[in-house]
Amino acid sequence: MPRFNRLLITGAAGSLGGVLRKGLAPLASTVRLTDRAEMGEAGPHEEMMVAELGDFDAMMRVVEGCDAVVHFGAAPHEKPWEEILESSIKGGYNIYEAARRHGVKRIIYASSIHAVGYVRREEGADTDTDHRPDSL
Repeated sequence: MPRFNRLLITGAAGSLGGVLRKGLAPLASTVRLTDRAEMGEAGPHEEMMVAELGDFDAMMRVVEGCDAVVHFGAAPHEKPWEEILESSIKGGYNIYEAARRHGVKRIIYASSIHAVGYVRREEGADTDTDHRPDSL
């Protein structure tokens, strides 16, 4: 029996989003996928909503009715400031605020090695690593 009624995956057209789409499908009766890019054909028990993370009203619609959010949407590589601002910064805020307003109790999100990018590889990074961003 699925753990969630509706699970949202942001960044569903990305490399990791595609893997998550398949791997998390058994956890929900319905998997809602969102990205600003086309995501291909909807599979069984999938819903698709093309939307921009930086659009608060769109994120309110995308999150509505979801039990949990797996947030992997963002600018995955260094991009111009405006794109990072809209997708990564405003988008992150919008997803969390929409989830709060809709009473979503669980959000899983992806961080980036770039948040601690100036840590030497041989030192490794874990949950206690200081923030030392190496990019925007």
